[in-house]
Amino acid sequence: MKEKDIRPAHLLDEYLRLSKIDAKKFFSDRKSFIQIPCPACNSDLSYLLIEKHGFNYNICEKCNSIFLSPRPLEHSFEIFYKNSPSSNYWAETFFPSVAEARRELIFKNRVKKITDYCMEKKINHSNVIDVGAGYGIFLEEWKKIHKNDNIYALEPGEKLAEICRSKKIETLEKFSEDAKEWHSKGDLVTCFEVIEHVHSPLDFIKSLKMLTKKKGQVLVSGLSGDGYDIQMLGKDSNSVSPPHHLNFISIEGFEIMFKKAGFDKIDIITPGMLDFDIVKNAMNSENFFLYNNGFAKLISKRGEQAEKDFQRFLQKHKLSSHVWIFARHS
Repeated sequence: MKEKDIRPAHLLDEYLRLSKIDAKKFFSDRKSFIQIPCPACNSDLSYLLIEKHGFNYNICEKCNSIFLSPRPLEHSFEIFYKNSPSSNYWAETFFPSVAEARRELIFKNRVKKITDYCMEKKINHSNVIDVGAGYGIFLEEWKKIHKNDNIYALEPGEKLAEICRSKKIETLEKFSEDAKEWHSKGDLVTCFEVIEHVHSPLDFIKSLKMLTKKKGQVLVSGLSGDGYDIQMLGKDSNSVSPPHHLNFISIEGFEIMFKKAGFDKIDIITPGMLDFDIVKNAMNSENFFLYNNGFAKLISKRGEQAEKDFQRFLQKHKLSSHVWIFARHS
């Protein structure tokens, strides 16, 4: 899999262009922004790492998580996600254009990996809740393999919730923090690529726990600030996309947060496949920093096998920016 297979350049460029405009349009009142401690470990010790589109990302001196601070108030994001052109473009143009490619390249493989993990750890998955279910593709693919399981979509977006219902998936149109009627419902609760967007990651993780039965399992995936492409590219990383992405929690930060939230048996892996490809694509653009980065260029010169080996190294040592956290409700 290559970056262009799931994020075609013309679609990504338009999304980033709209995001930059939205950053100014929806968050012009910087006086209302608030300073926050590290959202992972709550440390007040941090310093400015990246400035982009008028937003500041700090890095925590204790756990190395990267986070937006000062950040807008939470209600500002509710307005932003409901009304911004970049959010609408992602939901109505970008994702539908790549949905089937992602089904084949991402979701089917995701179901297999989670199934294998559940078998290895003897995890019950009779009732599966997907939080931020989007178009319901993960649940569709899960049901194909696990025909006897009950599947549930938690999706706050009106249009996306309706799409899930059209696929005959029982759907609750709420945020996880408000989904009291589904408390203790899930044997397995999944949430993919949401954690980097939420205002308070710890509160969000606690809300996932409330949806999970005792001894049930949660799986969260998202972006880690420890990841190779984010570390290499910094402000030039397309993942560093304010105001959509607020949190790039470190591996240590994820461990701290999940323990604070009351989970045990926490397993963290970074199965990402695109880190070096993302850096290579940026390296081939007119970017002075990357042009002078000899190490990335040397790997690329060694050929495709070297690139694959290096990506496997990143996966093995938890250095990919794509992270999965498996955690059990204690």
